[in-house]
Amino acid sequence: MRSLAWELLNQWERKKAYSETLLDRAFKRKKGLSHLDKAFTAELFYGTLRYLNQLDYIIDCFSKVNPKRIKVEVRNLLRLGIYQILYLRVPDAVAVYETVELAKGRFPIWIVNFLNALLRKVVREKENIKFPKDDLVTYLSLKYAYPDWLIRMWLKTFGKEDTIRLCKINNIPSPIVVRTNTLKTTREDLKRYLALEGIMSEPTRFSPDGLILREVKKSPLETTAYKNGYFFMQSEASQLIGYLLDPRPGEKILDGCAGVGGKATHLAQIMKNRGEIYAIESKEGRFRLLNKNLNKLGIKNVFPKLGDLRDVIKSFSHRYFDRILIDAPCSSLGALRKNVDIKWRHSKEDISRLRRLQETLLEEVVPYLRQKGVLLYTTCTFTAEENEEVIETFLKRHPDFSLENLANLYPNYRLLYTPKGYLKTLPHVHDLDGFFAARLSLDD
Repeated sequence: MRSLAWELLNQWERKKAYSETLLDRAFKRKKGLSHLDKAFTAELFYGTLRYLNQLDYIIDCFSKVNPKRIKVEVRNLLRLGIYQILYLRVPDAVAVYETVELAKGRFPIWIVNFLNALLRKVVREKENIKFPKDDLVTYLSLKYAYPDWLIRMWLKTFGKEDTIRLCKINNIPSPIVVRTNTLKTTREDLKRYLALEGIMSEPTRFSPDGLILREVKKSPLETTAYKNGYFFMQSEASQLIGYLLDPRPGEKILDGCAGVGGKATHLAQIMKNRGEIYAIESKEGRFRLLNKNLNKLGIKNVFPKLGDLRDVIKSFSHRYFDRILIDAPCSSLGALRKNVDIKWRHSKEDISRLRRLQETLLEEVVPYLRQKGVLLYTTCTFTAEENEEVIETFLKRHPDFSLENLANLYPNYRLLYTPKGYLKTLPHVHDLDGFFAARLSLDD
């Protein structure tokens, strides 16, 4: 499993692909892995990525070789070994031995000896590792493993104490949450089905269809309940979006950025498979999964369309849709507990670029919403630049739209709203992924 985790780290460095994609492909390729094997591989891979800059800092501090001369494959072995020493309940001697064994036969003996010496030094000195305290941004960046720009932004937005809380919780993997497919079963029945297969669960706090999986003895994707289409893997915060759009049976709905169909299939459930939902997705891989998920879940009223929203939308007549969902491409910083490498993939400049795209997508769909229709804008991030500022700019351009106060419409979720009536979930406050939603209505 260590060998596979190392291979994945090397692939991540070379291809810059998303970690989840790489792991899924690896597991499909290696079909004989047990659930425990997969879990340990994922822990090694994701955990090492989670603490990447901290592990590099330790390597650079302890290395007698110029850090710039350490090849990336060797550095990844060191990262993997140090992660086990610092964060896993693996005996130090085992962590060192297994890491060094991976190097034997692949690198010259001096590199093997270098690895062995550095890892043993980390074992001896691990209780004495310190991070520079003369600069708060650098200290928090290294202590909790986040890029400087993100720490700086969070300090400005949340202050020191909440930034530390946010850093800590985002380093804890999020629980596995599923959404009951109410077209086929009930939440209570799903809970029983999962228990029969060794998976214990409990209801989510806010979503009436969600279950949090607590004791997972096998992959949820290997259960009969999953194969029968009784549930969909979806975070609780994401599940709330369908309720806020509040589609009615028989209506015409647009999901402009459908992905693999998490929200579109939920909208279909709420509408009891009646009406029309047009789900637009631009990526072919996601589009294939979208179709697969529709079939598995028994969805009949979702019509998937492959292409860019800005092109596909032109095939509809103006004022065609009763409700429009724009789950906009974003920095995904609200999902760091699951997507551990997102923080290393983005920069501050990316947020400004994404905001321009978000504003463009909103502008594109305006002519296609009927009078008194509803437009729901959502992201899985909590940066004001991608959320509140996007909505404020939109409302200035479109005075015929009004911002609806979600607290007045759906008081069950009142703990999750801002004073202006936006949905804004925060990991360190609500123990949910970071999501934002603004509901806009088109006036007469």
